[in-house]
Amino acid sequence: MSAKYRALILSSPGSRGEFYFEHGLKTVGFDTEILSVSEAVDLKIDHDQLCLKYKVVVLPGGNSYASVLGGGRVLAIKIDYALGWSLQKFAERGGLVLGVGTGFQTLLHLGVFGDDYALRINENSIGEEGWIKVTPMGSRCVWLRGLGTMELPLNQIDTEFVIDPFAYVEASGRLERLGLSCLKDEKQDKILGLCDQTGRIFGMLPHPEYFLSWTNLEDWMMNPTRAAAPGQGMAIFENANHFAQ
Repeated sequence: MSAKYRALILSSPGSRGEFYFEHGLKTVGFDTEILSVSEAVDLKIDHDQLCLKYKVVVLPGGNSYASVLGGGRVLAIKIDYALGWSLQKFAERGGLVLGVGTGFQTLLHLGVFGDDYALRINENSIGEEGWIKVTPMGSRCVWLRGLGTMELPLNQIDTEFVIDPFAYVEASGRLERLGLSCLKDEKQDKILGLCDQTGRIFGMLPHPEYFLSWTNLEDWMMNPTRAAAPGQGMAIFENANHFAQ
């Protein structure tokens, strides 16, 4: 991978995991840069500059802008109006976009996948961290192409993907028809990730950046011979390397 392929990790107040994303992307060969939204605005990185300088944009999770208007909404407003970026056009020009956790919510607020989808807190579940088995669906999402079932950390298991009940038939049919529903919970068959029609923009609830090494697993000592092996999350970054064009 040439250093000309650069990945931008866009941080915001309250976001976290930036250095894990940096490590994963650097490991597979990208030149990486972490910028806050304010820095990107000050540097006047408009849409044309975005497309010229970067092949990958990552929106990390966390409590972005303290979620004062709902998770990911303030960052979406900043991207749309302060920076003037169109992530859809960025993807159409060959770019790759990954939004994880709150970053996924930002993509939903930007309408990347359509206007009838959202993330919400399931009041019947307990907010906690855990690991789940996830299964890629279809072949549209280039971030997941060729991958099988993975075990990944989920920072808040009470967050769930929902479809507007007033547009449910049409909206759910669109996901199925276009192959946008690309990641599901293996046990509960819940949607945990979406891609756009290019397959190059991917939003997901689990956190691949926290499973870059086998030793990230709590019970890795059950199989100590794999201590030096990459974690299953690394495969997602390897696909980004492969599909950067």
